[in-house]
Amino acid sequence: MANLAKIAHNRLAFPPMLRSVFAALILASSCAFAQELFDQPAPFSAWLDFNVLGRANATAPALPIWFESCQSDTHPATLTSPPKTVFRFRLRRMPSLHRDVLLRLYFDDLPDMNPVVTAWTETGRERFRSTPLGTGVGLPSQESVIIPVDDTDYIDVEIPGDGTNVRGAFVTSLKTAETRQPYDFNALPLLSDPFGKLPELKLPTDDLRIYGRVRAAIDNQIMRLDPRGDNSGEWTFELSAQPLAAVFSFEILNADLTAPPLVSVNGGAAVAASIHWPDLADPGYRGESRALEPGMRFQYTGWLRAQVAVPGFQLPSGMNKFSVTLSDESGSIAIRNVELQIKQNWKHFDYVLTPVKP
Repeated sequence: MANLAKIAHNRLAFPPMLRSVFAALILASSCAFAQELFDQPAPFSAWLDFNVLGRANATAPALPIWFESCQSDTHPATLTSPPKTVFRFRLRRMPSLHRDVLLRLYFDDLPDMNPVVTAWTETGRERFRSTPLGTGVGLPSQESVIIPVDDTDYIDVEIPGDGTNVRGAFVTSLKTAETRQPYDFNALPLLSDPFGKLPELKLPTDDLRIYGRVRAAIDNQIMRLDPRGDNSGEWTFELSAQPLAAVFSFEILNADLTAPPLVSVNGGAAVAASIHWPDLADPGYRGESRALEPGMRFQYTGWLRAQVAVPGFQLPSGMNKFSVTLSDESGSIAIRNVELQIKQNWKHFDYVLTPVKP
């Protein structure tokens, strides 16, 4: 504080001319950091709000040049099929622009309400059909499909029932870009995500070791955690020796932006999991306004990668326990694809010896 006071006193002691020059320099410096706000262009992408599109006389959204129109139809039940809702997107054929499009569907993943995406020619020839999307976990989710648009005239999103479990869709044109990847390691994902979302965590079928790292799958099943029910999940695993360090990875559905789950190892102190959050422009973020809370909460309606690092001494040889618990403010979530990486000594292990705590 004394130094700041001295600097202020010295400024006041400047001659009038120098004080004016000094003030001008400060003003110019502050103006240099000022930035104007511009809308980021996205001419080949669109967000389709199904809640709006389903209304009578709904205003047509702004669409990319390759996207002609969108409409919705309801189909009542028949003797052979249950009722369904179909959102139809008509396309313009533009082979010089693209050959594929990305459609990411945002929906409540309810049992027996799985959407299906198909693509067709005008003559009724099917060009593409997705598997039923979702797992029926009962939480808000999303799924992406890459659809070939060569000789495609329209895309259908077919939903059982009245379609109210589907929020909307993000669609964007795709281009092919050349890249490079190492021969010996994980292949790059098929898609460069528009919002920086990490690809799905693929668990190895066998334990894998390289450069002193052992990677092992713990569980690939889905476990749901609820604040008014089972609010924690637990997994046990066995280690043949104590590692030097460890990293647990898993995927989380419907994560709260400011209330990540708490992770504990062998009953130790709980720490917040570190979640890789996509760009806030992603329509996967959904707001929640709670009574008596001053601000709005946000959950991400999709699967995200989470990690936590653990010192090796917390994992002795023998049986160990890994647990994930909801934080006090979190709503329901689901966990899947739990994986463990451990660091072991190896012939080229490198370390430094620090005699005192840094």
